[in-house]
Amino acid sequence: MFKVVLVDDEVYARQGLRQFTDWNKYGFDIIAEAANGEEALRVIEETKPDLVVTDIRMPVLDGLQLIQAVKERKQAEPSFVIVSGYGDFKYAQQAVKFGVKDFILKPIDEEEMEQTLQALSETITGSRQLRAEHARLLNQPVFDKWVTGALETALAADMVRALGLKDDGELRYFDVELNDLHSVPDDALSRWKTDITGAIAGLAGQTEVYIHERQRGIFGFVAGRDSLQLRESSWKQFAGLLQQRLRGVVGEKAKVMLYGGMAVKGTKLVPESYRTAGEAMAHKYAAPGDAPLLFEELEGRPVRHAELDDGIYAGLLESVEEHEPEKARRAIDGIFDRFRTERHAPDTVARSLSRFVFSVVRIVESMQGDKSELAALDPLLSLSQSPVTLQGLKAAFIRFIEESSAYIAEVRKQNAKGGIRQIRQYIEAHYDQNMSLKSIAATFYMNPVYLGQLFKKTYGVYFNEFLLHTRIREAKRLLRQTQLRVYEIADKVGFSNADYFVTQFEKVEHKTPSEYRNALCAKK
Repeated sequence: MFKVVLVDDEVYARQGLRQFTDWNKYGFDIIAEAANGEEALRVIEETKPDLVVTDIRMPVLDGLQLIQAVKERKQAEPSFVIVSGYGDFKYAQQAVKFGVKDFILKPIDEEEMEQTLQALSETITGSRQLRAEHARLLNQPVFDKWVTGALETALAADMVRALGLKDDGELRYFDVELNDLHSVPDDALSRWKTDITGAIAGLAGQTEVYIHERQRGIFGFVAGRDSLQLRESSWKQFAGLLQQRLRGVVGEKAKVMLYGGMAVKGTKLVPESYRTAGEAMAHKYAAPGDAPLLFEELEGRPVRHAELDDGIYAGLLESVEEHEPEKARRAIDGIFDRFRTERHAPDTVARSLSRFVFSVVRIVESMQGDKSELAALDPLLSLSQSPVTLQGLKAAFIRFIEESSAYIAEVRKQNAKGGIRQIRQYIEAHYDQNMSLKSIAATFYMNPVYLGQLFKKTYGVYFNEFLLHTRIREAKRLLRQTQLRVYEIADKVGFSNADYFVTQFEKVEHKTPSEYRNALCAKK
């Protein structure tokens, strides 16, 4: 697989690229993400990706500066694709100057992205084959290329011998997966990696063990049936014992899962074992218990790749908007039960939950809320960065749903208060026009009865009374400050009939407009 790093300061943009582009179809595996150019530079030099997909405008170090820095420092040689909402010609010129493979404008066209990935897959494959000739002694890169099928046969044979395995022996690729690592720092994970390597080497009886780190918390290796420790035991026994030892290494801080690809004869078929280990991993949420999952035990038991029915989405979203926590909790219990009993694949579970999350975020934004107020959002989205159990995923999702439901209810209350303030401001600005409770309600898309009740509750007076006093207040100002005639003032404050204006003015002030003005003139 070709390693990919996504770089964008918007987590939703990265999540969209990750979830809605079929990277695996073209041989790409997203191994890391970064929120700015400086962070991306560090990640790129650590992971040595084949492809970096980056935005242009980012804080700290922008996309073009990142590309320039990578090329100048020469610690990695990835291909670059720019995905940006800015189509300025000068950016395209600089991108060409830096050897960028493609410049894609947002919103991304799916067909254009797939064509780019197809072309890059062919280009990177060719580059890999050329670089493999110079990597004979670089065992870890050779191993990575070996298990993904990108290594020359001669170098693959050298790799097998370096591992103390037989070229024509029975081989098997395994993935060790450490779940629920969100609270585990990188330095602890690095120490675990060393301990895991030692545990595998001791049990498998190999001269060397090279770990293929697919992403944070997932480590792959190849074992041989002819090694000493495996001669008297089955692959299943080996996997069970290894899982037990690795759980002793990491303790309670992470849940260890083990996935084995098909057993193959000879080094040429190791990529097939690697591929089928991935298929075994697809049964992660469907398999009962937590024993190692071996590919041959799962054949004929397909997992589901179709998302949940629309009605299930609608039911949960309705309970969120109505702020009914118990109803939402029951809906979530039902959803996660379906994930397990209907044997949903992890990528399908991720897409389904992402659909829920994005729907909730859209609701918040449509109500003029601030998604950054949802403290549980980023931790939930960050779970895609490393493996997570179904239980861990459910707990994070419940926190997000409960917080979102409460926040939406609060935003609704604030919007109601803000809406009535807007209506008051509108009346005060348009009192001179012909208006009624019904016309105001229509202007603000509200029910007239509800608006009348809300107005009285908020300001202590009915709508018509407030409008009348607003008009009379302005009429008094005009009587004090101008020499306009009474009928002219009546027209300016929204009365089409001067006699009716006089009647209403007298009702409020207990004197006619003329008497009000004359009283002012009589004062010394």
